[in-house]
Amino acid sequence: MTENILEIKHLAVSVNKKNKDAIRIIKGIDLTIPKGEIVGIVGESGSGKSMTMKSLMKILPENGHTTYDSFYFDGVNQEGKKERIPAAMIFQDPMTSLNPLRTIGYHLIEVVQRKQKVNKKEAEKLALKELEKVGINLPEKRMNQYPHELSGGMRQRVMIAMALLAKPKLLIADEPTTALDVTIQAQILELIRNLQKEEDLSVILVTHDFGIVAGMCQSIRVMYDGKIVEEGQIDEVFYEPAHPYTKELLKAIPTGDKGQTLYSLSSYKETTEEREQAEMYVLSNTHRVLGNGGESHE
Repeated sequence: MTENILEIKHLAVSVNKKNKDAIRIIKGIDLTIPKGEIVGIVGESGSGKSMTMKSLMKILPENGHTTYDSFYFDGVNQEGKKERIPAAMIFQDPMTSLNPLRTIGYHLIEVVQRKQKVNKKEAEKLALKELEKVGINLPEKRMNQYPHELSGGMRQRVMIAMALLAKPKLLIADEPTTALDVTIQAQILELIRNLQKEEDLSVILVTHDFGIVAGMCQSIRVMYDGKIVEEGQIDEVFYEPAHPYTKELLKAIPTGDKGQTLYSLSSYKETTEEREQAEMYVLSNTHRVLGNGGESHE
């Protein structure tokens, strides 16, 4: 039995522009996700986090193109397979994923009937049960409401319910709390953590917030400019960061001290060419860093 739910080697994603050369967005990364864990993928906007997830889900735009050397999901080789892996994705803005002209019930029932051979009445029962599981009160009432009639937190809970009704082995949460206030953020994260334990899910949590990763994840992958620059267990990366970019990100975390000025990442000077030539070096069984031969990471 494989210990990893997902293993992909040298994943690259490019986007074709009309009358222009293809632009490489993801530049040959290796990504391994252990079974039954919450793994954080951290990086600035534009680092390639979401594009990596969309390529795994096969939902890239038409001008996007994915290549890889090998791709295994739950021990099964995915090369040549047209169907998607049994994974579900939660996006940061539910309103872009929910049809405003359809009721909440319509969305949920559609997911159930697409994945299971049940009639509409049975699908409705399963949908109601899932709404209760994700903490939505008065589920019968919510089934007849439209997305705009729910709060942002409730819409995100609906998205989580839809994801779970798809019976995924891997749940990808792409900035799931960005549009929510702090109190609701904490509730949604707690919900994801509890569901992960109850359902024995593997979870990828995509975020730019190190604080969320520290409280939620067992391990972390740091992305920058289409590359994974460092990966390891939470304690390794937080207390023994090896890549200069990781160190800069950690310095930029607000401490809450009165009068603290915003930290600039301007001292990180590594060029794209240097990252292109760099390789992943093993620091421990779980800790790896992108670097050039002979480079010191002290």
